[in-house]
Amino acid sequence: MENKKIPKNHTSQRLSAFGLLFVLSLTLIFFTSPVKAEPAGATVSNNVTATSAAATPDNRSDAGGTITTMLLSTVQQDANWKAYVGNVSGSLTLDDANGNTIYSWALSAAEVTGELYISKSINVGWSTLGCSSDGLINSEDTTIGFSAISADSINRTFNETTHDAIFVAGRTINQDTCRTTATFVNDSQQSIASANFPEIILASGTDLVYMTPLNQGSDSFVNESLVDFQAIVPDDVTTAITRYYFYVEIGS
Repeated sequence: MENKKIPKNHTSQRLSAFGLLFVLSLTLIFFTSPVKAEPAGATVSNNVTATSAAATPDNRSDAGGTITTMLLSTVQQDANWKAYVGNVSGSLTLDDANGNTIYSWALSAAEVTGELYISKSINVGWSTLGCSSDGLINSEDTTIGFSAISADSINRTFNETTHDAIFVAGRTINQDTCRTTATFVNDSQQSIASANFPEIILASGTDLVYMTPLNQGSDSFVNESLVDFQAIVPDDVTTAITRYYFYVEIGS
């Protein structure tokens, strides 16, 4: 796997569920060597979902016969996106097709490094995974309902191309070749070059795959809260709620 930043020592507590849009903890079982294995499906547990609190509107009581010039501002929750934030635990096993284990190796938190992959596909073709094309991103924007000028479109959100090389299923995706963005840390925007959680758009065939590195015990978007991963994915609000599947490739 690629080299990851070594998280700094922290004295604050692990991530609280308070204030999160989406929180999950993944318990992982892997079936072959961590270097050559394909990403494995992850089990979701301790799931808590939240959204923003409703804002209290301001008001005025002006006398009749007056004209009041106003500057109004608002912050509105974006229903076309959702976030997944949380921690990862895992082990390595040798299993047969029925899930019978002949041997298992427990992993400490520091040993669980690698990447999280999120996709609408339940059957990602890992052997063909590569950078998403601009055309595929534009097609997904259209499917979700973003216009060409939408400020929150996928195209305008993933507007960087700075990232480390990616090693997945025994293959290499070269650095600085895919569309990327970075989620916030401590409620502040991050530089893509030094972000705790850069996020990259990949694709296999017509399936988009969102990838972010695992970064054990790192500062999250909430002040004084530590997580192993955080990522955002688009949601199509014009139809049923979009379902996503979670995969992890583990490695040292």
